[in-house]
Order: sequence, then C-alpha cells, then structure tokens
Amino acid sequence: MATLFFGLVLLIGLILLRSLFRMRPADFADADTVLALERYFTGHLRGWGVLEDRFGRVRRQFQIESSGQVYGDTLQIDQTITFDDGRTHNRVWAFQRRPDGRYVGTANDVVGEAMGSRAGNSIRLNYTVRRRVLGLTQRAQVEDWMFLQPGGVVVERAQVMKWGFLVGRISAFYLADS
Repeated sequence: MATLFFGLVLLIGLILLRSLFRMRPADFADADTVLALERYFTGHLRGWGVLEDRFGRVRRQFQIESSGQVYGDTLQIDQTITFDDGRTHNRVWAFQRRPDGRYVGTANDVVGEAMGSRAGNSIRLNYTVRRRVLGLTQRAQVEDWMFLQPGGVVVERAQVMKWGFLVGRISAFYLADS
C-alpha cells in the first residue's frame, strides 16, 4: 500500500514539475518579429515537413500547399498535404482572433476547437485531431508551435500525444510565394 501511495505521489510530482518547465508564448514576447496568423497565412504558401515516430525515426515526409483568405473576422486556410507515398490530406482551417489576442479555430479533422495564444514571433495551438490508424479512427492531442523567423520562414513543431504519451512529432517549414 505504501509503495502504491509513493508511486502516485511521484507521478503527480513529475506532472507538476513538467508543467513548471513547459514553454509558453510569453517566453517569446520580446522577439523582433511578430507572427499573426491572419497576416502570415493570407495568400499562397508552400511548406515542407517530416513526421517522426516517438523514437525520432522519420516515418513520412510531406509537402504543403496552403491558401488563406480573410472573410470578415475569419481567416480560412485551405491546405493540401501531399505525402511522399503520393497520398494527400486536405485540411480546411477557420480561425478567429479574439479581442485578447488569442485564436480559436476549427478544422475538418479537429474535434471541437483549437485554442491558440501568441506572443512575439510565436503561436501555440492546442487541439484534438481525428486520425486513421490501422483502419480505425482515433483521437490524439496536439501541441502545435509556430515561430516566425527573420526572412519570412515559419518553423512549425508539433507534438502528438495519446493518453499522455508521445506518439510522434511533426516538423514543418512554411514560406510565402513571392
């Protein structure tokens, strides 16, 4: 019984410790560049990326064609993701920026709403995505970070989690067409 109690206390302690060291958008508030979804993702963008498994092995590579337009107070982003095996995935985002600077978004493969916050050159989005694994539809949680770099490149790093365990990582780079 004491071992179970000690294990539970240790687990809770590790979870609390992890939350103390998590990155926050405010960590990037003093950046020289400013990333706003409605400015950067309006127009045509191209992107390239990799999908890694939990062990860091690259499992898939992909290209992204992205087109965004603002309709009233909503940014709509149409993305076509083409994987190295020729398969494609279409995602359509709709984002609204709240008066406090946070973003709320929806997409065709996102469960509920994506919640975003930004500061300086960074944006963090948290959402639940539906994905197909071995023919079954599953849900996974995504923590998605974007950073605007000098020269106009956006670097994206996302962690995909299932039941609190890392399933994979996504790294992508976006560049607006000139």
